[in-house]
Amino acid sequence: MKTQPSILCEIVAPSSAQAAALTEIAVTCARDVGQPITLKTLQLSPSPQTGAAANLTLHLPAELAVAQHEVWCLACRLACFCPSARISVLVLGQDAFRSAPTTTAPSVQSA
Repeated sequence: MKTQPSILCEIVAPSSAQAAALTEIAVTCARDVGQPITLKTLQLSPSPQTGAAANLTLHLPAELAVAQHEVWCLACRLACFCPSARISVLVLGQDAFRSAPTTTAPSVQSA
């Protein structure tokens, strides 16, 4: 059986208690949908620009975004269980562009 690659879940919260609660929710949701995750937790002091809202960002390669619905199920579950947090999915597409064959644009000639 092929193991799914782990995705990075970055949690930014204004307090350590909120970060711990969000970490527990993220681990449970990932386990429920069968998606391995790696967690990175940061604690930031609330500011007028950012407020006190927490952020969860899922970082994943483009091939996972296209091929695995579990990633999107995870994002939806996090949004349901963490309604006051901002949930983001960051699709990293740079590898997809590196492996694509290089083509040249057709030249345009003026009349």
